[in-house]
Amino acid sequence: MTIAARPIRVERADTSHQPHCVILPALTSAPSPRPPVRIFLGTEKAQVRAQRIFFYSVERVRDPAREYRIYLMKDIAGFDQSTWRTGFTNYRFAIPDFAGREGRAIYNDVDQIYFTDPAVLFDLPMAEHGYLAISAKDTSVMVMDCARMAQWWNLDQARQAAKKTLTDTPAEQPGLWGELDGHWNARDEEYEHNRTHVLHYTALHQQPWQPTPRIYSYHPNALGDLWHRLEQEADAQYYGPFSRQAPSPWFEQALQALDTPDDSDEALRSSPRAAQLASECDAASLLWCRPARQTAPPSPLNLEASQLWHPERDAAVDAAFDGVAVTGVLEHLPAEDIHWFMGELAQRARRLLYVGIQLPDPRRVDDQPFYRTHWWREQLRRISGAYPDLVWHLDIQRTGTGMRECVQSGLSGARQGHGRVPRVWLLLGRHHGDNAQLSLLAQRLGWPSEEKRLNFKPSAPRPALFSRPSLANIDLTQSDRLEPPWPDLILSTGRRSVGAARWVKQQSGGRTQLIFLGRPRAPLDWFDLIITTPQYGLPARDNVIHNLLPLNAPDPAALDQAAADWQARFDDLPRPRIGVLVGGATKTQHFDATVARAMAQAACRLAKARGGSLLITTSPRTPPDAADAFFAGIDVPSYRYAWHHEDGADNPYRAYLALCDAFVVSGDSVSMQAEAIRTKKPVHVFPLALPPTSWSRLGHRFEAFMHGRTQATGTRGTHRQQDWKGRLYDRAFGLGLITAPRNTERLHKVLAMRNLLDDISIVDDATPGRQRLEIADEVQATVESIRLRAGEHYWRERR
Repeated sequence: MTIAARPIRVERADTSHQPHCVILPALTSAPSPRPPVRIFLGTEKAQVRAQRIFFYSVERVRDPAREYRIYLMKDIAGFDQSTWRTGFTNYRFAIPDFAGREGRAIYNDVDQIYFTDPAVLFDLPMAEHGYLAISAKDTSVMVMDCARMAQWWNLDQARQAAKKTLTDTPAEQPGLWGELDGHWNARDEEYEHNRTHVLHYTALHQQPWQPTPRIYSYHPNALGDLWHRLEQEADAQYYGPFSRQAPSPWFEQALQALDTPDDSDEALRSSPRAAQLASECDAASLLWCRPARQTAPPSPLNLEASQLWHPERDAAVDAAFDGVAVTGVLEHLPAEDIHWFMGELAQRARRLLYVGIQLPDPRRVDDQPFYRTHWWREQLRRISGAYPDLVWHLDIQRTGTGMRECVQSGLSGARQGHGRVPRVWLLLGRHHGDNAQLSLLAQRLGWPSEEKRLNFKPSAPRPALFSRPSLANIDLTQSDRLEPPWPDLILSTGRRSVGAARWVKQQSGGRTQLIFLGRPRAPLDWFDLIITTPQYGLPARDNVIHNLLPLNAPDPAALDQAAADWQARFDDLPRPRIGVLVGGATKTQHFDATVARAMAQAACRLAKARGGSLLITTSPRTPPDAADAFFAGIDVPSYRYAWHHEDGADNPYRAYLALCDAFVVSGDSVSMQAEAIRTKKPVHVFPLALPPTSWSRLGHRFEAFMHGRTQATGTRGTHRQQDWKGRLYDRAFGLGLITAPRNTERLHKVLAMRNLLDDISIVDDATPGRQRLEIADEVQATVESIRLRAGEHYWRERR
């Protein structure tokens, strides 16, 4: 049984003063005699995305013979939340009363995910303790004896007392608190692969699901991909946890409210557009999902218009239609139910899904993700993943503003017939590594692509913010022609290509989508998608993909051929054979003969300690004097290739990647580090310092100051929460007013934390039990994201 198919039951609380309960029943014919695992989850409306993945993380590791009960502590009446930091701060202290003052209970914040069965935590021996936590005053993960803790934590206290009082008083009682293993509450970078039981995303401005974008300017989390990987798994399984058979506790109440007549006719204003789209998609029949108070909209089509589709009442609507339109419904449903409800509608649509919703102006309401256009876009992209031939249209009316936001996907393809394949242009520059990434993306996309090689004029580029779409910086006589038919997508990199890419989009009438790799040094909203890595320091945005490594992945067949061609040349060299990949100086890193000698000495120490040899190659960026100094410092068995001095056609670089047992890479070349890491062999980085005097050094210091990194970290070494300086910096960055210098130290820190980079100064064998935290196939994930976004068109209009 897949996780998505596992049954759940929902027990609605008798009153609004109690949490609702979601029951995960035992899945075996012989259930465990142990009591149900009770988890009380502190959550709120803005955290619906995190709440779903919390459930999924429990489902992945749960004992199938055991029953689990997850109580959703959300919007509980009788509490004054005005002084709380979150919408669930004090609910935890009412758990003994919520649990009937008997048995055990676990408390979790919603910003956590399980890697170990919570039953293990639930069953821990408590001796005479009343509660177990990593410290007496850290209550974000606890297991408690409800009967014993009711004296200090109960409903009256939780409603009246401050959090500090409620944590301090029990902490002062001798023997009441018991210490919990820290792996049950690993905060951010405390995570240890295969040892952490619960990962807690405590840095609020780095939470991967970005719950409150008006309050924080989000940044990528070094471990965000662990959370995103769970979400991708949940999406692939169409996981709820709620469904048509078991909707959320708030769903029925929402349906009853929809049946109540009012004077609103906003949803009907979308009728003409939905009918027009149905005509363009050749939809002869249309299922119209709308509140029961609305009458069928007039249309020349042969409409099969139903009343509000109800999961139990309207079984007759299980038939398929050419198109499905929903208006005036989704914005009134609980966010927990929108995922499955839209899936049910898409299942009934053969060609078109039209979604019309009325939302408030997000600047005038509480900061909720489902008030954002992007949130709804993401729901429909998930639909696209399950139903790739379905055309969808999102029509959002903003109450009180007269503004309408529209997003359509695949409509241009629908006009020209289903199955139309997008056309792709690659804007190639002079950097081989950048061009290789673009080519790999195009190859994996599998769509017709055309390379456009550009040569740029030698003049310095103008600041992007003050430039217009133009070919002014292109040497047209030495570049490929840019002429119609215009592409659907442009893949580009390097700030000099930005003007040309925008010019093509302008010529296409805005239809061409711009996909950029790296750091554009321009306003971020100029691009449909930016694919970047940690050294560039981009904030997290709806149109930014943060990968850990550049998209450098050598072709396996080419590596196998190189290994066969070169194997005999290395047979006499002792193993382990350590590949040494030498780069050179950059604007932000210093590399001269002195640094080269130091790197050679470090590589030799490693080879001597392991009893092995070195396979060395320099690169096009290595200065000749630095290369000479490096080779002069080698005093162990070695094979040497100097890129500047020999024929490049006989370059052993690919053979090194295939045949070496470990690598030493200079800190400047992120591309070489990426290719070495993807061999899944040990990689040591030789760090390079900033130039003694440079604007980059000043830029790093300014960025660190604005983001508060020069201040002491929070408790237990966790990140300080973001303040106004960080938000101001990111605002200027997003507008292209600030371009942060490239910072490879930031990348090295992230990779080292995941045990993907080793310290070159440590020459003994790796620590026993130290495991690499593997990186998912970022190339494929990026390709899938581009495919889901391809053909989307967004515009705003005033009624």
